[in-house]
Amino acid sequence: MTAGPGREPTFEEVLHKVDSGIALITLNAPERRNAFRNEMLHELWQALDMADRDPEVRAVVLTGAGRSFSVGAELRGPDTLLKALEDDVAGHTPTGYREPGGRVSERLFAMQKPVIAAINGDAVGGGTSIIAATDVRIASRTARFGFVFTRRGVVPECASSWFLPRLVGLGRATDWLLSGRIFDAQEAYAAGLLTRLVEPDEVLTEALDYARQFVAHTSPTSVALAKRLLGGSWRHSEPRTAAEVESRTYAGLVDSPDAREGVSSFLERRQATFGPLDPHPSQRF
Repeated sequence: MTAGPGREPTFEEVLHKVDSGIALITLNAPERRNAFRNEMLHELWQALDMADRDPEVRAVVLTGAGRSFSVGAELRGPDTLLKALEDDVAGHTPTGYREPGGRVSERLFAMQKPVIAAINGDAVGGGTSIIAATDVRIASRTARFGFVFTRRGVVPECASSWFLPRLVGLGRATDWLLSGRIFDAQEAYAAGLLTRLVEPDEVLTEALDYARQFVAHTSPTSVALAKRLLGGSWRHSEPRTAAEVESRTYAGLVDSPDAREGVSSFLERRQATFGPLDPHPSQRF
């Protein structure tokens, strides 16, 4: 990854393209089935950050080049994992090591823009873990999945021990995370890991079509706040406290230009034209 003075970085292992309000981010190492290296994960974090800060972007689609989404960490020998850890300078913090996949999942969780994973093929290990942190997951019917960490002598990463039980329940998460077994797209969909299954050649088209609704029909500020409400819901021990936060957020929006436009467009039977993302949505809480 390189960057000149005042310029956005140029990526080597990730493609980043913005078109008509949608940022398409592609893991671009098909020759190794998009296996993760530190550089790819660092570039992915940067591409997500760019998309979230870009006022033209209303939604993000994340996919992989070639026949796989990602088969997880690239394994080139018994010392591969140790060397990757040692080389990950940014991960060695004053409070301890933080692996790069986890940093990407944290960035996905913090995104104000919705992220749709277009899972074009197998997503294994870190590949499965990263999709668990996205908002919507559209996958090929022939894709395979697996949290294979215990079969490699390590433990789950990319915050999958946090995201996965919230998607599929503790029982199924325990099955997948402890056994490390590979499972098919039908099982993943039935359990709730996947949002939608489509034919292999329709994955990206379906994901882009899904993303377009955020460009045409939704308020970017409302989407960002709804994402924050969902992300914070797990800290509430009862519905009342969730309703209190929702009520404060709702009250802060009812007199906003977007709310007025949303109501007016409905009454006038026309498509709404919403304003840009509020740069400080947290102030509405």
